[in-house]
Amino acid sequence: MPNKDRLLVLFNPSAGGGRARAKRTQLEQMLRRYEIVHEFVATTSEAHLRELTARAARVGRPVVGAGGDSTFHIMVNEIMAAGRRAPLGLIGLGSSNDIPLEFGLETMDKACRAIKRGARRTVDLGLITPDGHDPVYFLGQANIGLGAFVNRYVAERAGKKILWARRQTAAGILGIINAYRTRKIPVSLKISTGEQPRPGAYILALFSNIRFWATGKTLCPQARPDDGRLDACLFKECSFVRLVRLNSLANRGRHAGCREVELGQSPSFEVTANEPFLVQTDGEILCGSSGPLTFRRVRFEAVPAVLNLIA
Repeated sequence: MPNKDRLLVLFNPSAGGGRARAKRTQLEQMLRRYEIVHEFVATTSEAHLRELTARAARVGRPVVGAGGDSTFHIMVNEIMAAGRRAPLGLIGLGSSNDIPLEFGLETMDKACRAIKRGARRTVDLGLITPDGHDPVYFLGQANIGLGAFVNRYVAERAGKKILWARRQTAAGILGIINAYRTRKIPVSLKISTGEQPRPGAYILALFSNIRFWATGKTLCPQARPDDGRLDACLFKECSFVRLVRLNSLANRGRHAGCREVELGQSPSFEVTANEPFLVQTDGEILCGSSGPLTFRRVRFEAVPAVLNLIA
């Protein structure tokens, strides 16, 4: 089989706070068990992952990411930059794995079975267009407010102590408490779907291509990755105690109808604010060469049927 047609598996050992490293042997054994003809490469850095994905994508070579949602996010953007030709497979080894869950690939076995079958599915992507910066694609979701603050809090502590990288749930809870204590939330935003912008104070503004967020919470129960729309889930200003209750309801997709929650669907959303805000997408804060980027206006939109997924 010519190299350009041979499946390329890119294994990210840093996924899941480094826990993916311990799953390498199991993954390689499973790929052999299913007799999947492939080339296996362990990436050494984000730059390495980008380079290998781009090289495969330019010739349309099928490529599989074995890592977390952030791994898939990087690969999606390289595939799009290279001309959208390369099929993408997903093996979830991260902390959340919300993207594989959406496509029924929540276990290593299910993911390998899908790769062996080789069935292809064309899906939408979300597109973030921030003022003054290059557009960014996402397969899962993007958010402003609590998710971005917690992500930054966890990342800062994981950088100082490896223990926090492996205790992300505990670190996330502390991040939420810190966001309330320091009054980083709510965030004052104006959100528009092409009509008059509606101002509000939000704990979380989530714009999603899939149903799941934050390790399997069904934040957008009506979302579908092939309907040409994004789904919004907006948590309005509320107390910490009330947020705990909403979080519990969201675990079962029962938060819809609560007075603090607004759900919506649209091909696009525009968000503006007087104060600069962060954007988190598929597990990572949008960053530039000098660190996290802040914005006062961002457009989120669905780009229909642009990614060829192995699922």
